[in-house]
Amino acid sequence: MGRREKPLDPGEGPVQRFAHELRKLRDETGGLTYRAMAERAGYSAPTLAAAAGGERLPSLAVLTAYVTACGGDPEEWARRLREAVAEAHTPDEGVGPYPGLARFETGDGEHFHGRDDLIGELVRLTARTRFAAVVGASGSGKSSLLRAGLVPALRGTDGDRPAVIRLLTPGPHPAKTHQELFTPHDGVGDTLLVVDQFEELFTLCTEPGERDRFLGQLLTATDPASRLRVVIAVRADFYGRCAEHGPLAEALRDAALLVGPLSPRGLREAVVRPAAARRMVVERALTARIVADVSGEPGGLPLMAHALREVWRRRSGKALTLAAYEAIGGVHGAVAHTAEAAYARCTPAEAAAARALLLRLVQPGDGTEDTRRPVARAELDADETTTQVLERLVRDRLLTVDGDTVELAHEALIGAWPRLRGWVEEDRDRLRLHRGLTEAAHAWADLGRDAGALYRGIRLTEARETFGDGSELSRLERDFLAAGVAAHEDARRSAARAARRLRALTGALAVLLCLAVVAGVAAWRQSGVSSRQRDEAEARRVAALADTLRATEPRTAMRLALAAWRTADLPETRTALRTAAAQSEQDAFVQPEEGGRALNAPAWHSSDGRILTTAVHDRAVQWDVPEHRRLRSVPLEGLSEGVVDVSADGRLIAYRTPGRREGLVIAGLTDGSTYRLPTGPWTDTDVAFGPSGKTLVLRRLDHGSADGRATLEVWDVRRERMLMRYDRGDDDGALPVLSADDRHLAWCARDGQRLRILDVAERRLVTGEASPATQRAVCQGELTFTSDQLAVASGTPEGVVTWDFRAGRERPPLPIAGGANSVEFAGDYALAWGPGSLTVWRTDLPEPSDGGPREPLLALSPASSAIGDIRLDLGGGVLRLREGGRTSVVRTYSLHGLAGRTWTDDRAAARDEIGGRTLAVLGRIALTAEGAVVDASTGGKIKGVKGVTDEDFLRAAAFSPDGRHLVAEDSTGRLTLWDARTWRRVAVLRAAASTVHRAALAFSADGSLLAAGAPDGSVQVWETATPALKPATLPAGDGPLVGLAFTSGEVRITSAHLPARNLPLAPERAATEVYARAAGGASEAEWRRHLPSVPYRKTCGGA
Repeated sequence: MGRREKPLDPGEGPVQRFAHELRKLRDETGGLTYRAMAERAGYSAPTLAAAAGGERLPSLAVLTAYVTACGGDPEEWARRLREAVAEAHTPDEGVGPYPGLARFETGDGEHFHGRDDLIGELVRLTARTRFAAVVGASGSGKSSLLRAGLVPALRGTDGDRPAVIRLLTPGPHPAKTHQELFTPHDGVGDTLLVVDQFEELFTLCTEPGERDRFLGQLLTATDPASRLRVVIAVRADFYGRCAEHGPLAEALRDAALLVGPLSPRGLREAVVRPAAARRMVVERALTARIVADVSGEPGGLPLMAHALREVWRRRSGKALTLAAYEAIGGVHGAVAHTAEAAYARCTPAEAAAARALLLRLVQPGDGTEDTRRPVARAELDADETTTQVLERLVRDRLLTVDGDTVELAHEALIGAWPRLRGWVEEDRDRLRLHRGLTEAAHAWADLGRDAGALYRGIRLTEARETFGDGSELSRLERDFLAAGVAAHEDARRSAARAARRLRALTGALAVLLCLAVVAGVAAWRQSGVSSRQRDEAEARRVAALADTLRATEPRTAMRLALAAWRTADLPETRTALRTAAAQSEQDAFVQPEEGGRALNAPAWHSSDGRILTTAVHDRAVQWDVPEHRRLRSVPLEGLSEGVVDVSADGRLIAYRTPGRREGLVIAGLTDGSTYRLPTGPWTDTDVAFGPSGKTLVLRRLDHGSADGRATLEVWDVRRERMLMRYDRGDDDGALPVLSADDRHLAWCARDGQRLRILDVAERRLVTGEASPATQRAVCQGELTFTSDQLAVASGTPEGVVTWDFRAGRERPPLPIAGGANSVEFAGDYALAWGPGSLTVWRTDLPEPSDGGPREPLLALSPASSAIGDIRLDLGGGVLRLREGGRTSVVRTYSLHGLAGRTWTDDRAAARDEIGGRTLAVLGRIALTAEGAVVDASTGGKIKGVKGVTDEDFLRAAAFSPDGRHLVAEDSTGRLTLWDARTWRRVAVLRAAASTVHRAALAFSADGSLLAAGAPDGSVQVWETATPALKPATLPAGDGPLVGLAFTSGEVRITSAHLPARNLPLAPERAATEVYARAAGGASEAEWRRHLPSVPYRKTCGGA
C-alpha cells in the first residue's frame, strides 16, 4: 500500500484546487494506483503523483498522460489547466521577502543573505579603525550591506557594541542638516555614524565650504576623544574624489572595504533563502538562470531583487518558477517591464507629469554615471495629476517616499529603463541647466530673496531661452527667474540713461585720445624695434645653444630650437629647427633620485632597452626609460649586498641572501614570486641569467684541479632544478654565455686561445673545425650568439668576427675602423660599439658587388666613451645605450626607419642621367662635366658664358628652377654654389666628401632651399640666401642617397634599402614634428633659464 497523500484544501488557490480535481478523477476510476497508472501512461509513478501533489501545476504532457490513464478527456483538462495557469499567474500584491529596487532596511536581516563573509569583515574593520569606507559600484549592495548587515550584526554582538547607531545621507546641505548627529550619545561605547550614499557630497552639495565643514565634522571621529566612529558607503566611480581632500584620503588609507559582485554561492543564497523562510520553493532552473544572468555584474543586485519581487507576485502555488521569470523579461527586462506597465496606464496628461517628475529626480553625471536626486515634496509643487502619478509609482516600488523626501527606488532604474534613459540623454544639457537653476533659487530663498543672488548676463539669457514658459519649473524657480528678468530690465533702463550722459563727454575726450594715440604709436614703434632686435639676438644665441646640447640633452635641444624659432624667424633658427625635427638623438634619461638613487649602484638594461633596473638600499627599483617614470620599487632584504644579475626581460632578479653561505634566491619583480635554487656554496662561483630569462648559468672553480677545470651548471629557474652539469669546463676567461634558445653554451679557454661551444641537451662539444686563428680572433672580445643561435661573434681590433659552428665556417666580417669592443644582435641587425663610434649593420645583406668592404647602415658618435651596454628596440625603431659612471644615463637614438618592415635590396638609381657629357640642364643650356656651358640641343659651347671654373672634374650638378643658382660637386666631393647669371662662386658649401659616392642634389621650387646628400646618408639643407651659415643636417638612415626631390614644404629622399620618405622643411611642419618628438615645448622654467629677457610664449603649433 502506497504512502497516504497530503490533504488538500481547494480554497487555498488554483494550484491546490486543480490537484484536488485530479485526485477526484483518479478516485472515480476505483482508486487506481499510481504504479498501475504509470504502466498505462509512460511516466513514472512519482511524476504522476507530483501532478496531483498541490505544490505546482503539472506540465501539459504529464497532465495528458494522467488524464488518459484515468479515462478522462484530455482536451477538457487542457482547457482547465490554461484557466488555472492564468489564475495562478495573477500578480500577488502582498509584501514578499524581496525588496525590489529598494534597499534592505535594518529590520530586513532575516531576508538579507549571501554577504556573511563581507559582514564579518566589515564588523572587524569598524572595530579596528575609527573611520572606514565601503566602496562598490552602483547596485553592488552597499546600502543593504550597511543597513541589513552591519547594523544588526553590531546590535547583536556581545562585545564592544556601539552606544547608538545613526544612519544618514549627506543631501545638498549636509553640515547644516546633520549637525546634531555629531554629538556623541551618553551611553557606554562610541556612537557609530553610518553615512550612506556618500557620493551625494559631490553630486548634490555644490558649495565647497559646506562640503569642507561636513568633512571636518566626520573626521573628528579619528580622535578617540570624540567618542565617534564613522562608516561611509561611496560609489566606486566617486572614490577618486575622496583624494581631493587630503585629511580624508589619509583617514581612508588601509580602511576601505571593496564590495564586489556576489559569488555564485552568495547569489544562490540571496535567491533561495528568503523564499525558504516563507516556506516557498524556488525552481532549480530559475536559480541557475538568475545566477548565470547576474554573476559577474557589480550593479546587478537591485535588478535581481526587482525581478525576484515580480516573480514572487506571479508565483505558482508555493513555487517561484522559471516561466514567471521569463514572462517578465528576466533580470535585465523586469525593471523595464514594471516601469513600462506603469507608464502605459497613464493618460497623456499623466504621462507628461510622470516624465517631468522622473527627470526632476535624476542628477545628470559630469564624467560619471547619472545618479538619483532626492527631492523635497515642496519642490514638486504637485497638482492633482502629479500627486496621482507619484502615488502610482510609489505603489509600483519605482519611487520611495521617506518622510518629506521623494527619490528613485534605485539608480539602476536609470540604466535599466530605456524610456527614462532616453529622456535623460535627450534632455541632458537642459537637466544640468535646471539643476543649476534649482540650486540658485534655493540659495536666493535662503538669503531672504537678496537681489545680489539673482541670475544676470549669460546665465539669465540662457535660463530665459530654455525655460521661457516656466511650465516645468517649481513656484520658487519661477519666482527666481521672474525676479532676475525684472532686475535685468531695470538695469537696462538705468544703463540707457547713463549712456546718454556719457555721450556728451565722448566728444571732448576723443580729441585728447587722438593726441595721446599719436604720441603712443611713435613710442611703440621705437620700442618695437628695440624689442625685435633683442629677440633676434636671443633667438640666435639659443639656436646655437640647442646645437651644443643636442648630444647630451636631446629633448632640451629640440625644445630650445623650437623656442628660438618662435622667438624670431631667422635663417639660424630655421636651420636649428629643421635639424631638431630629424636629429638622431631623441632622449636622455638620467636615473632620478626618486626611488633612492645611490652613486655607483649596479644597474641592468632590459634586452629592448625600455626598462632600467637598479639595486639601491635593499630595493630593486625599475624605471620606464621611454616614459621617464618609475615602474616599481620592490624591497628585498640583503639585495644590495648579494645582488647577482637581472634577467634580460627585467622580470627576475637573482641575489644571495645574508646569513646564508649557499643557494640563490630569484625574486619576481612583476608578480611577487620567489624561487630558491640549491646551487651550493657561494665560494668561487660566477652566476648570470641566460638571455631567455628562464635559465641561469653557474660556473664553480675547482682549485684542486691541476689543469684549471671548472664545473658548469645550467638551472631551470621556475622549476628550481638543475638542467645540466658539465665537469670539464675551464676556470679562466669570462663566464660562459648561453644562447637565447638555451641550447648552446660558449666560452673561451686557455687564455683566449681555444673556443668551446657545448650542446647543453647532449652535453657534448660542437665547436666545429675552427682554425686556431679563427678561435683566437673570436676569443679576443666578449662572446655573444647571433640572432639565429647558430654562430658566435665578438668584437676585435679589426671589427666583428663571427664563427658559424653549425656550418663549420667563418661568416663575412664587419670591418670597423678602430675596432669593436662589443657586439649585440637583434633580428637581422648587428649593433657594434667601438672607440668613439656606434654602428648599425644589416647581417643579411650580400657582399658588395665591387668586392669592397661592407659598410654600416648607420654610424653614431656618442658624447661619452663610458658605454655600459647597447640595446636595439626594433619595435620602437630606436637604439638605446647606457652610459656607465656614478649614475645611470640612458640615451635614445632614432634608427630613421631602419627597423621597419619595408626593407628592400633594390639599389636602382632614382634619377636619370642627362646624356653622357651633360650634368644639369636649364631650358636650352646645359653644364658639362668640365664645367662648360653648352647648347642643350647641339652640344656647342655658348660664347661669352664663363661657366664653372677653378674646380676639379664635375660629377654632379643642378640648376635651381628659377635659373638663379647652380650647385656643383667635383670628383673630390667639394660642393660649391654659383650665381648662374654672373657665373660667380657664391659659397663653398662643403670642402670635401666621398670620392666614391656621387651626391644627390635638389633645389626647392622657389630656389630658396638647396638639399645635398652626404656620404653618411644624411641630407644637408642650406638657404640659398645665406649659404655661409651652417646647414641643417637631416639623418636619413641607410647610407648614401640615390635621389632627392622637393615637395610642398618637405624634401623627398630615396635610398638604397628604404622606401621613399619625406622629411619636413617648412618651419610650421618642422615645428609640429619637433613638438611631437620632444613631448611638448619648453616649460616656463626652461624658458626663463635660457631666454630670461624674452617674455614667455607657448611653442605649440599656432601659438
